[in-house]
Amino acid sequence: MRSVLLGAATGLAVLFTVVPPATAQLTTRAAQAAAPDAGNAGHAGNRVVYGWAVRAGNSAFSITPRRAVRGQVGESGLLAWELGRKAGAPLTIRYTGRLDFRQVNRTCGRPSAGYPYDTSDRSAYGTRKCSSAHLRKLLKDRIPVRVEYTGALVAVKVRELVLP
Repeated sequence: MRSVLLGAATGLAVLFTVVPPATAQLTTRAAQAAAPDAGNAGHAGNRVVYGWAVRAGNSAFSITPRRAVRGQVGESGLLAWELGRKAGAPLTIRYTGRLDFRQVNRTCGRPSAGYPYDTSDRSAYGTRKCSSAHLRKLLKDRIPVRVEYTGALVAVKVRELVLP
């Protein structure tokens, strides 16, 4: 950081602080738009995708990757995710009984009813631990999710997203 002292003809001095662009911080919204999962990649070799999941068989779902941005809901201070435009081709991801599925609603297998959400963390993900059978039940409709999956297109973690 560098300070610049400017003098005026009247003898007054004004001090300005110049912040180099490299140290300027992005706003929370812009930083998450650039990399919504920075520091959250999970296990080595796993990939992460955000989008709407729909059933594609007994133990699989289809998801079209979308750009995800986390932001505030109005002036409430509550965080929520916005799923934007498509960011890739649709994927069909399988899941097993060992899937780590976290839901927003307090009752597993029921769709969320909106604000105030019962079980969400500071990152606006669901925290209620549910089974893969509950995920199968929810996939009758489309649900907003963050999916961590392996290179073989098998889901490891599925987190329901809090939406505005």
